[in-house]
Amino acid sequence: MRKARALWVAALLLAGCSNGPSHSGAASHRRGPPHRISGAVRFDLASDPANLNPLFLHQDAASVEQQVARLSFEPFIDFDPAGREIPELVSRVPTESNGDLSRDGRTIIYRLRPQVRWSDGVAVTSADVIFTLRAILDPRNPVPSHEGYDLIDRAEARGPHVVVFHLKHAWAPAVDTLFSYGFRPQFVLPAHVLRNQVPLAQAAFNAAPSVGDGPYRFVSWRRGESLLYVANPRYWRGSPKTKRLDIRIIPDVATNLVLLQSRELDWNLIAPVQQDTLQSHTDIAYRYVSTGVVAGLTLNLSHAPLNDVRVRRAIAMAIDRLGISRKITLGRYPITDAIQPRFSWAFDPSVKEPQYDPAGADRLLDEAGWRRGADGMRRRAGAALTLVYVQFRETATGMRVATMAQAELRQRGIDVAIKTVSNQQLFFPVTGELASGNFDLAYVPFTMGSDPDDSSILGCSAPSNYMRYCNPQVDKLETTALASPSRSARKILYGRIERIVAGDVPIVYLFNANYIYAYRKDLRGFYPNAFLPTWNAAGWHLGP
Repeated sequence: MRKARALWVAALLLAGCSNGPSHSGAASHRRGPPHRISGAVRFDLASDPANLNPLFLHQDAASVEQQVARLSFEPFIDFDPAGREIPELVSRVPTESNGDLSRDGRTIIYRLRPQVRWSDGVAVTSADVIFTLRAILDPRNPVPSHEGYDLIDRAEARGPHVVVFHLKHAWAPAVDTLFSYGFRPQFVLPAHVLRNQVPLAQAAFNAAPSVGDGPYRFVSWRRGESLLYVANPRYWRGSPKTKRLDIRIIPDVATNLVLLQSRELDWNLIAPVQQDTLQSHTDIAYRYVSTGVVAGLTLNLSHAPLNDVRVRRAIAMAIDRLGISRKITLGRYPITDAIQPRFSWAFDPSVKEPQYDPAGADRLLDEAGWRRGADGMRRRAGAALTLVYVQFRETATGMRVATMAQAELRQRGIDVAIKTVSNQQLFFPVTGELASGNFDLAYVPFTMGSDPDDSSILGCSAPSNYMRYCNPQVDKLETTALASPSRSARKILYGRIERIVAGDVPIVYLFNANYIYAYRKDLRGFYPNAFLPTWNAAGWHLGP
């Protein structure tokens, strides 16, 4: 029921580049500045956000909207690059030992930092938390997911800085998920601003969130081109040293690289194959980050013949995943066989999907009735075995994977047509390629969170179950794992889930990405975590 945020991932850089009007909380921002404005840090987004209100945050392969939301809004709890919990908006992480988490896991006490204020000077209080929770659950608001929040039976404010959530039943990921990293991350919103902007779906705040409690304050948004944020002088940790963030919308991977080389960007996520082109740039350094990004080929089980497990296993056996890791990612993205990141305590290295075995793939396809014709291509009852592979173009790694997988499947007699779309076309709710099921195979990067809950992907009716996969045994195990307070018991349960899914093959898992961030050596404090590069933007500053 959570954490698979279909990802900011191996996908590198994303889409959406239409010109439009500027929305601002102050002055309009000029078009993509070619030179540094004094004190500014410059970076890019791979696509244009659809919305700047965190309430309506959409997930995509680069977590674009979450990256900018984190600039202006504080989560309850964040994570440092080593995966350690950091209390942000709350003064401490609720645990049984400190009395803020009940023994049955159903009552959680969050203690807000009393010194936090909104950027307009108004105090952040428990009333803001209650207001935001009601907004999330209000059916009139087109919130992408209520997961986790719909398990809150009752919420109460105990004074201005204490909020208590009473859950309907124990939910293991709750502490690190609610108003923190979850399947659909949410942030506390300013009640005093949004109460007067109903209906929230049409609120001016959606395009100009000029009041926040994070390190930076929104100034302007020129759609399809750029965003401008400036330091929040009322930030509870103190005003950031970097006084301005110039953010450009650049979906093209090659353009991003050129801008980094020409010193027009201060940091950028790069593909492993791009690093060699930067070796001559002695002013560039690198951060290597183990991520929660697991990329795979999702198989649409609602389309024949992918409803036949023999065909799915044959596809897995036809693709040289180790070769993809070595040739395309230069070994930077290690091969994986499950949705759990390799750093997760729930990861079971003994779980294996069907391994690369072209002869075995041929046998399974023959057994399923798909036999080769004189041209080497497979047919059954006169119908050719043809599949549509959807790939979003804003990822250098993904595009190479598509070409390699297409060639390897053709060697097995499967005709694969690659359909190239934008990141937005792939991930858009309802009408996107994944949501509408308009594909047979699709390259999807999933971003897992700190908790191993994978029910948001593998559950029968899960929001990111793009595969249309349903195994009642997996559903039952997911429910049991989410209700268990014991990490050791949950580890066993997730191992069982991983093993079943590896045999069913709704996803051909490719790799667990270890990201490479290239950054200018004069940018200090740049330490991306496993989930977001902007989580600690308050600590960025330019120095000699």
